[in-house]
Amino acid sequence: MDSFEMKVMNTTFYIEISNSVISDWKDIISELLRYFEREFSRFQTNNELWRFNQLERDLTAVVSPVLYDLLEKADEYHRKTEGRFSPYLLSELVAHGYDQSFPFEASKNSFVPIDYQIESQPLIFHRNCKITKKTEQKIDLGGIAKGYAVAAIAQWLKKDAHSKFGMVDGGGDIALWSNGEKTWNIGVMDPFNEEKELGSFEIQNGGIATSNIVYRSWWQDGTRKHHLLDGRTGLPVEPKIVQATVVSQHCLDAEIGAKICFMEDPITVKNVLKTISHKFNFVLIKPDGQIVRGGGQ
Repeated sequence: MDSFEMKVMNTTFYIEISNSVISDWKDIISELLRYFEREFSRFQTNNELWRFNQLERDLTAVVSPVLYDLLEKADEYHRKTEGRFSPYLLSELVAHGYDQSFPFEASKNSFVPIDYQIESQPLIFHRNCKITKKTEQKIDLGGIAKGYAVAAIAQWLKKDAHSKFGMVDGGGDIALWSNGEKTWNIGVMDPFNEEKELGSFEIQNGGIATSNIVYRSWWQDGTRKHHLLDGRTGLPVEPKIVQATVVSQHCLDAEIGAKICFMEDPITVKNVLKTISHKFNFVLIKPDGQIVRGGGQ
């Protein structure tokens, strides 16, 4: 086995593969991850995402093929989840105190309410990487950009580098593949004790993602805030769980699924996950430590 580790995109990427026919695969992946961090982070200015956010409503821009595909997928998840997941929440995240890169304990600014309105079709996608912006809302790609990078790297290692089996872990967003020689055992950690494993999944091919409001939280005006906002309201969700882990056939489906688990009752969450994928498993952790398991075919 060969492995690669890199701190980028405000997390640690860890990759482990069986083999590669491309000798400089680590250099290629390193450059790709730097590209994602440089062009799609909302904490940087004058990158491609920042320039698209400056575009006035009703104007059309030509973007890179990567940003086009990323925005198209984000908008598709927005529609599939009936607005629960939304990439159009940058202003709301900043207003609620997510105004700096983690780690931080408290927001620099007090909360100031803003008018939140989202159109039925915020972006119109044309041929040749052209996008018409039909919204005033600013875009934050956040977790979906990380999940997209994980999926893209896994696909490249499998198809182009001809790796027989491997794992790409981007801070909890994990893509796995195998020709049958390897079965991966992925643990689900206790949100209240990082040293304790609550259980595990055995996976050969698929994706798994975990979302947690214990670590990604901060204080603002004496109130504890977290990074999960409901795209239907623009407000922080009031979840009945503290952690969600979702396993699906695709890493991005798992990443989005883990987030929307916080927006529903643990009893009815299956119906929401089915809007993304019909094949999934999940593990939810309640504030009292109770574990809820489920799945669908």
